[in-house]
Amino acid sequence: MRGVNRVISFAFLAAAGGLSAPCQAEGPVEYVRVCTAYGAQYYYSPGTTTCINADTGETRSATAGGVVGKTALASKVDDIDRRVQRAFEGASVASALAGPDLVQGEHFGVRVNWGNAGQSNAMGVTGAAVLGEGFMPGGNGRLAGAAGVAFSGKAVGGNAGLQFTW
Repeated sequence: MRGVNRVISFAFLAAAGGLSAPCQAEGPVEYVRVCTAYGAQYYYSPGTTTCINADTGETRSATAGGVVGKTALASKVDDIDRRVQRAFEGASVASALAGPDLVQGEHFGVRVNWGNAGQSNAMGVTGAAVLGEGFMPGGNGRLAGAAGVAFSGKAVGGNAGLQFTW
């Protein structure tokens, strides 16, 4: 009888304390879903259909237009490279926009320019013309206008201005 009481007491304590007997899972639990569609080391991002390569950080996802992907590190490097390239293109465009220097007696000028910054080269054409003279007392004073355009890769720049001298 003592053995039966012990079994009943243990069963009562287990039920009252929330203890339960260990249970066997019906199958293996997959905490991280393996994505075999794109090769080794790809795993599904939780809650999505996007696969991530554990080694490289590259992501791939099947869409109606096909598979799209992006390398995390490469995209950051590419973004920085594009920004640096645009800065060099802008600097080369600016240096290719030098205007012609009109001296006394000249009324029109055209200048073809080359500019370089880093690995970017730009070509530009600028022009200047005297628009009027003799604005100041004694016949002095001159008004000149200038404009130009330059190209480097996908960058295009221009300038325009007026100059009043006496």
